[in-house]
Amino acid sequence: MKLVRILIQPFGALRSQCFRELSTQAPRPFKDVPGLAALPIIGSWHRFLPILASVGMQANFFKILSAMRKKYGPIVKWEGFGGRGTMVICFNPKDFDQVYRAEETNPLRPGFVSLEYFREVLHKEKFQGVYGLTTAQGDQWRDFRTKVNPALLKIKMVQLYAPGLEEIAEDSIARLLKMTPKEISQDFYEEATKWSLESVALIALGSRIGCLENNPADHPSQQLIYCARKALDLPFILELMPTLWKDKTKTALFKKILDIYDLQWKVSEEFIDQTKKRIKERGHDIPEEDQSILEKLLAIDEKVAVMMANEMLMAGIDTVAFSLTGILYQLAMNPGAQDKVREEIRQGKSARYLKACLKESLRLAPVVSANLRVTSKDHVVGGYLIPKGVSLVAPNEILSKSEEHYPRATEFLPERWIVEKSDPLYHGNTHPMVTLPFGFGVRSCIGRRIAELELEVFVKKLLDKVRVSWSGPPIQVTTRVMNTYKKPFSFKFEPVN
Repeated sequence: MKLVRILIQPFGALRSQCFRELSTQAPRPFKDVPGLAALPIIGSWHRFLPILASVGMQANFFKILSAMRKKYGPIVKWEGFGGRGTMVICFNPKDFDQVYRAEETNPLRPGFVSLEYFREVLHKEKFQGVYGLTTAQGDQWRDFRTKVNPALLKIKMVQLYAPGLEEIAEDSIARLLKMTPKEISQDFYEEATKWSLESVALIALGSRIGCLENNPADHPSQQLIYCARKALDLPFILELMPTLWKDKTKTALFKKILDIYDLQWKVSEEFIDQTKKRIKERGHDIPEEDQSILEKLLAIDEKVAVMMANEMLMAGIDTVAFSLTGILYQLAMNPGAQDKVREEIRQGKSARYLKACLKESLRLAPVVSANLRVTSKDHVVGGYLIPKGVSLVAPNEILSKSEEHYPRATEFLPERWIVEKSDPLYHGNTHPMVTLPFGFGVRSCIGRRIAELELEVFVKKLLDKVRVSWSGPPIQVTTRVMNTYKKPFSFKFEPVN
């Protein structure tokens, strides 16, 4: 045996040397990353046309990325995406985990160019460096986030709004139960947005704003809903779709988008000023549980308070309405899970199973299909050199629906979030970066606690009184900037004992 060891030692040393050389090999250049090359003006959108397509026409972003993964593999380059330079999509969670954590000290996540222009150029003197969470970067963003975090993320503080949200939920459910099947089919999502705006307004401003009334289109609450939707749809067309315009700021569409931002700011500012007046008349010496987010932040920084309230009245509408539609659809399609939630509610237990249902619904239908960071330095990812200035995408919806990461991945199984670690279903068996419905790290969603509370309160109130079912074909998703559901909505709401 000693002789054998002497003979094989040189081969072992040679093998170790080979591994060391392979591990230190220079990464492949960025140009070698497989994917979609761009053409002048139209970028790479020709790849999705019926005749020229290498990817094919797809209904939403999830299906686009799925097709790209199938064709190009675990790392894909997408040049000329809407004139925004180049994206790299990483389908291995270890790859984007590596980059996102390395970028965590100064995470760059771009917003709409049009909104940046509105705040940082057109109204620079008005905002004076306070640009909010959607457009600010670097130190400006970090300073803003540090000031607003305590008021929006402390669970006990957020829970203080539950009684008011319960009242709103009851009023919204009463409206739903009066609707005809035809009205539900066409108008359910509108009702969901009215509920979500009324809820977030209560938290932001400390008062209701009349969303759950039969208001005309020019009512301030209806204007906010209109602006929130157009503020997603129109920039998607201008900034991400192909255009012949070299300078998009000269287009009529750009002017229309600025008008939308102007209207949204004007209407939200009116509500904010009313709240400030009410606070002044009432006095400041009141318990913290009776204070709105705006009032809490006014004590810290007035400009930050006004901007945060404005962003809540824009970003907290369609996002939560989409999530509510998703959880109700899943519970309608899975009556056994719905019965478990109802039993949990009526027995006065903790909302453990309901919370699991919410997590599972957001795994299957997140508000956005992917997360994104812009690299601030060079990275080696998947054997390729990814340079500074590239948008690196984490395709979380695709990964979350993959059998590679979750057993029975396309099934609605809330149990995966509450079973023991020894159970094969246990969610912790997958990489923690696979499912990120609220984003990652310091730039994760500031409204997470509020959204979860709104959803829990509504579902509890609804299922205690109503059985939800679905009578039509599977619900369909389309994508602009975020996911949204298509009509019709085949919900049935029937009273239960």
